[in-house]
Amino acid sequence: MRHQPKPASLLFRLTAVAGGVFVVTILALIAIVIGNSQSPGAVWLNRNAGSLFAVEVFAILGLGFAAMSQDRKQTIHEQKDADPQPTTPPKDA
Repeated sequence: MRHQPKPASLLFRLTAVAGGVFVVTILALIAIVIGNSQSPGAVWLNRNAGSLFAVEVFAILGLGFAAMSQDRKQTIHEQKDADPQPTTPPKDA
């Protein structure tokens, strides 16, 4: 019988959201090239794109590593709970 998959943790979901924001930022910068580059939003985005990308990349990396660490700890904990403690044979004197 197959086990039901665990639902994604909050950290994995936040990582996906941060990745989505990163993609939207890239698409907005592409839209500026195609559209009106003199609009106030375009000027702001052009001025702050570097720092915005830096924050987004660090958010993705930080959340991703935190999510993987949390998942690994949870997996180890579940494995310890599932496996019985090995019995050691008595020592011969």
